[in-house]
Amino acid sequence: MNPDPADPRRCCMPPGWSGRDGGVSTVPQTDIDIVPVYTGTTPFGTCYQQCVANLAAWHGLPDAEDVLVTTWGFGWDGGSVLRGSDRWVTAAAGLYGMPLQERRLGSAEELLAVETAEVAAGRPLAAAVDAYWLPSEYEGVEHIAHCVLVSGRDEHGVTVIDPMNHPEPARYGEERWRTLRSADAADGFRTFLLAAGPTRKPSAQDLVRAVHADRRDHRESDATALAGYIEACDTGGPGTIDVSGVAAERHFLGRLFRHLADVEPELEPLAAEAASLTRRWYLVHTLSRESGGSPEGLRRLVRMLRDLQSREERLAVLVDEAVAAMVA
Repeated sequence: MNPDPADPRRCCMPPGWSGRDGGVSTVPQTDIDIVPVYTGTTPFGTCYQQCVANLAAWHGLPDAEDVLVTTWGFGWDGGSVLRGSDRWVTAAAGLYGMPLQERRLGSAEELLAVETAEVAAGRPLAAAVDAYWLPSEYEGVEHIAHCVLVSGRDEHGVTVIDPMNHPEPARYGEERWRTLRSADAADGFRTFLLAAGPTRKPSAQDLVRAVHADRRDHRESDATALAGYIEACDTGGPGTIDVSGVAAERHFLGRLFRHLADVEPELEPLAAEAASLTRRWYLVHTLSRESGGSPEGLRRLVRMLRDLQSREERLAVLVDEAVAAMVA
């Protein structure tokens, strides 16, 4: 569907915009042939892991979406956003022996160079964009981060596959692509690169131990970040509560435990607790977005955050017990 000429959004649309089809429909024959395995709507904030899982699957990692994330923590810079641990990319690279990188590029020129080099080498990549300019439910509504796959690149533009909203190749002209990629929501040209597939195949016990080690090694800093965030919320400091990154990380942790419980039934309590945490973190995020920031709503959210603080510790105990049972 092309935008109505009378649509007030047209005054804000970037050069090269041609409606919801993503732009020019003809895809160059030189594009990389990648068909995403993981498609469709996923929970808020999980588009990064969905795209990276598609890259990993293309490079040969089995069950990539279920086993990609083995981290579990918090990151906070003093603002309204409480992130997940930000460690999942580095952890996956080490655990599976694959050269997975997350980069934030310094300029549009560097972006062009990196995208051109990766595609020329036959390697698709994952790219953060502003969903405001992308065919999605946020199009023309809200500036919000999203992630897509790039499977083609030349001097005229890129070929993009959006696994969540439009899992087929669509062509974007250069000016429009720069608008999508240079927006604040794209977080410094955030880009994920993967040059080769896995060289290690960890067992189910290896994966549980990896989760345990990540939690153990960062427990103090994670606890400090969460406690600081809750205190800031309690004093009305950070503004609208955004915990989508935390919820997204728990979503994939729950997928990992559910996947492992199929072969190690004793891990079922971990899968159930992680799934419960995921639902509760997403509930906090949704209520915050819809509450309008009222004092009563904020007080309720702070109570929920304190409850989640305790539930996080409950999951930590279950992980400790699972690892102890493995070596008993």
